[in-house]
Amino acid sequence: MQCPHCGAENREGSNFCRYCSAPFTVESSQPNSGYIPTVPPPGAAEQGYRAPVEYQTPPPPPVRSVVPPLVCPRCAAPSVMKGTTPLWAILVAVIGAPFTCFLSLFFLLIRDANRCLNCGLLYK
Repeated sequence: MQCPHCGAENREGSNFCRYCSAPFTVESSQPNSGYIPTVPPPGAAEQGYRAPVEYQTPPPPPVRSVVPPLVCPRCAAPSVMKGTTPLWAILVAVIGAPFTCFLSLFFLLIRDANRCLNCGLLYK
C-alpha cells in the first residue's frame, strides 16, 4: 500500500503512513458502525424478519421488612433508648481474655515426657 501523500510503501491494512503519518482513508460502500436496530426496518416482514423472543421478566426483588420502632410496654411511648451491652459483660471479657490466653499458653508449654512404645521407658 503506497501513501498518497509521500509515496512510501506501507503494510496493507495500515491506518496511517509510517513515515509522514498521513491517514489512510478506506472507502467502503456500506458503513459498518456496529449499530443493531431494535426496531425492524420498514418492509422487514416481507423479507422474513423474525421478532425477538420474549423472555420472562425477572421476579421483583423481595420487599425489605421495616423494623417497627421500639415502644415502651408500660406507657406505649415511642421514645425508647436502644439497649447497650451491660458493664458486667464487658468486664468479664476484659478480665477473662488475658487469663484465657495465659492458660492456653501454659498448657501449650507443658508437655508429657516421651515414652518408648516398645519398652515403655520415660525420658525427656
